[in-house]
Amino acid sequence: LALVGEVGELSEIFQWRGECAPGLPDFKASERVHLGEEMADVFIYLVRLADVCGVDLAGAACDKLAKNAEKYPSDKCRGRSDKYTAYGNSGE
Repeated sequence: LALVGEVGELSEIFQWRGECAPGLPDFKASERVHLGEEMADVFIYLVRLADVCGVDLAGAACDKLAKNAEKYPSDKCRGRSDKYTAYGNSGE
């Protein structure tokens, strides 16, 4: 899948940078342009894949966000990275 290759190219941008601050203040303008191009490539391939597969991508994303909100209640999970079973719910 071309999508996997594009995700790899996007990942390369961050691979050796360590933790990046919000807003990416250490990125040069040219690096931001490159980042946007790689993100766009991933987005385009993902939207095309959803179209070919007959998946309502926006709907699927909304459903997934709702499922995650149930699985990982913010009052219990904020600042933690435990598996959903640590929060006293089945997640299903």
